[in-house]
Amino acid sequence: MTATPSFPVADLESDDLLGDFPEGRRLAGTRCGDCGQTMIGTRVVCSSCVGQNVARVALPGTGVLYSYTRLHVGGQGVRALGYVDLDGGVRTLADLREGDAGLWPDARVELGVDGDDWFFTPVIQQGDSHD
Repeated sequence: MTATPSFPVADLESDDLLGDFPEGRRLAGTRCGDCGQTMIGTRVVCSSCVGQNVARVALPGTGVLYSYTRLHVGGQGVRALGYVDLDGGVRTLADLREGDAGLWPDARVELGVDGDDWFFTPVIQQGDSHD
C-alpha cells in the first residue's frame, strides 16, 4: 500500500532549472509516467496527478513567443520578459534578448545560455514578417 501524500506537496526537487544533458545545457523538465504531463523543473511528484512515477528530461530548446513585455528598471535599462511555449507543450516565463530582430508574438525563439543565466532569442527565418 502506498501512502497518500498530505497536501500541500512540495513538488520541486531544486530551484535550478538548467541541467546538463547529452544535448548540452538545457532547461530541465519532468515527465510523469502515469499521466504523461511534462513540466518545467526537476520534480519529485507530478504537479498534475501528484504521482511519483516521474523522470527528469531535457526540455526542447525551441518554441514560440506567446506574449511579452518590456520592463523599465531604474538605471538598469529595459528588460524584456515573456511567456514562451516550448515545442512539446510546456509554457515558461523567461528573460528575452531582442538582438537586431526585435520581438513579436508568435516569433520562433531558441534557448540561449550564458553561465547560469538562460534566456530566449528570436530566430529569424526566411520570409518572416513582423512589422
